[in-house]
Amino acid sequence: MPRHFDLRFHPPSRRPHAPRSFITAGRAAACAAAVLFAAAPAAGAADTASTAAGTSRYFMPDAAASKIVSVVSGGTAAASIVVLTEAVAVKETGPKPTLEHFGEVYAFSPNFIAVHRDEPTRITLWNLQPDDDHDFMIEGPTHTDRAGHALMHLRLAPLSKTSYIFTFHREGLLNFRCAAHQPEMNGQILILPPL
Repeated sequence: MPRHFDLRFHPPSRRPHAPRSFITAGRAAACAAAVLFAAAPAAGAADTASTAAGTSRYFMPDAAASKIVSVVSGGTAAASIVVLTEAVAVKETGPKPTLEHFGEVYAFSPNFIAVHRDEPTRITLWNLQPDDDHDFMIEGPTHTDRAGHALMHLRLAPLSKTSYIFTFHREGLLNFRCAAHQPEMNGQILILPPL
């Protein structure tokens, strides 16, 4: 069944001494994960798990990806977004027919966020599940030769909270997904013109 999104831009109200927040689509009580990374210092142990072949499964953006988005671990942000993982149908709570037919189902909430180009934006990811790993992969924009290629891949350990400040350098639409839970765990980030 197709999902419908409200693609109209709704600017937040301006409050003195408070960062702006863009959270478009999603439920307040449920949640998921979306974040863009770029040239960042070496990732922590949780982000650099290795595969059996000895290569890093999780990675941060390379030099080419950093032209699309850059990330820092600290500093001042002009806007703030929280994205959580949402358990839609899991073994602990059912429903049993859904689990039998589809297995466990997860989602990102919100699964669509909007930011402004060249505006530092704090994006915080929460994995709310106590016993399930998720990951977060951002794919290159469709108008470049990197379309469909992962710009970064981050592990979201159970009950973890991760926060970085992202600055997006190109307007357009980027896709993100949890590679471990496909096809349902997907989303998009819209980069709007500067204010």
